[in-house]
Amino acid sequence: MSNRHPIRSVFELIATRAACSTVPRLSRASVLALSRALGRIAAATPSHARRVALANLRLVYGSELSEEARRRRVRRSFESFALALLDAVWFGGGPPDRLRRYIRHDAGFLERVRDGRPHVLLTAHLGEWETLGQAVAAEGVRLMSVAAPLANPAVDRLFAELRRASGQTIIPQRGALLRLLRHLKAGGQVAMLLDQNVKPEEGGVFVPFFGLPVPVSRAAAALALRMRCPILSAFMLPEPDGTCRVMAGEAIEPEAFPAGADDEAVVRLTADIAALCERAVRRWPDAWLWSYKRWKHVPTGAPAERYPFYAKPWRPPAADQSRRGAVADTGGPAALEPDESTLS
Repeated sequence: MSNRHPIRSVFELIATRAACSTVPRLSRASVLALSRALGRIAAATPSHARRVALANLRLVYGSELSEEARRRRVRRSFESFALALLDAVWFGGGPPDRLRRYIRHDAGFLERVRDGRPHVLLTAHLGEWETLGQAVAAEGVRLMSVAAPLANPAVDRLFAELRRASGQTIIPQRGALLRLLRHLKAGGQVAMLLDQNVKPEEGGVFVPFFGLPVPVSRAAAALALRMRCPILSAFMLPEPDGTCRVMAGEAIEPEAFPAGADDEAVVRLTADIAALCERAVRRWPDAWLWSYKRWKHVPTGAPAERYPFYAKPWRPPAADQSRRGAVADTGGPAALEPDESTLS
């Protein structure tokens, strides 16, 4: 049940419905202009999101960036975020051929995901992550993605329809691992966001990210280790001419995996995944969502003074809490030990 104020929930639903009705009718030039305008307004308006973004940039770059350079990066990040949201609606609610008209796929990426092998595909809050799944599924790739529910259930249902418009399968987080494993065994591809906060009691583990521990889901590592299938990062970024480009980032091949598939191997591979994400952010810093509270949880023993203002101490849950049940839904090896007959 949502704890949002009813008036806010109704306003969000009305605004989302209006966007779903209006945005797909805009020209490409209008969508681009609107995203720039919205991003610049957000960057110029004092807000908690802007404060978070500036704090994150100070954490990562320190004195390497001047205050003016940080403000420019915040503006570009907000513009990128605005375009990501608008394009999710523009592509998802537009004619079926729009994805193929405006999105270009690197040949190497499509060859990999069509070579008959399953892959764990990873992306981040970077560029057009909302539309990336639509674009890949539109090319005939059997894609299954996990989506965290939005706080407003009615808005969540509308976005779910947009995400499914091109044929990708969207499943909820709870109980996701078994469905993802079955999909991989059948030769499909699974996609996940790799830079979300997933606490240990929810199936995550603290690993380094820009020098500080952050909680990362163990699900991608657990799936890849169980299947011995490649991990491939993928990103979709806008081009100057208004099109978008889907490209493969770094890959982690099974030969580079830690031995075994126990907790230690999962943690080590999860750390490699977080490092992969860090390198992608360094490569495309203007496209990352700097206003996301990525350093929200401070684990015991970590240098709290180095974390941003919004960070809070994380403490392990009470000993009597069923950690196995939580992990089995979202990221631990326990979830990958079903009877084999359930996977056929």
